[in-house]
Amino acid sequence: MSQIKRSMSDLAILNELGRRLKQARLEQNITQQQIAEGMGVSRATYIRLEDGIGKLEVLVAALRVLGKLPALDAFLPDEPYSPIEALKSAGHIRQRARPSNKPVEQDKGDLDW
Repeated sequence: MSQIKRSMSDLAILNELGRRLKQARLEQNITQQQIAEGMGVSRATYIRLEDGIGKLEVLVAALRVLGKLPALDAFLPDEPYSPIEALKSAGHIRQRARPSNKPVEQDKGDLDW
């Protein structure tokens, strides 16, 4: 069982996803033709998906036929964005100096006019 790692290229990750999709299909004893028909696509379109080439909508359709849609929640969980937490995790960020209401005094002694 291969793990997807940060060091892998995008192509390697897509190939691994295709391999896992094929494995899920074989575990359910479904042919490529059967899954393609269930998805409403050609067998060639499904084969490309197993080869790591395909559109996201085709992957979603395949996961639906295989009963694996809940895997998408684990893949990319729905976590609400919290601006406060984002600021906390960003650490100290320099703030721009605010101008004061006091007028700036110039040292006129050094000017040669």
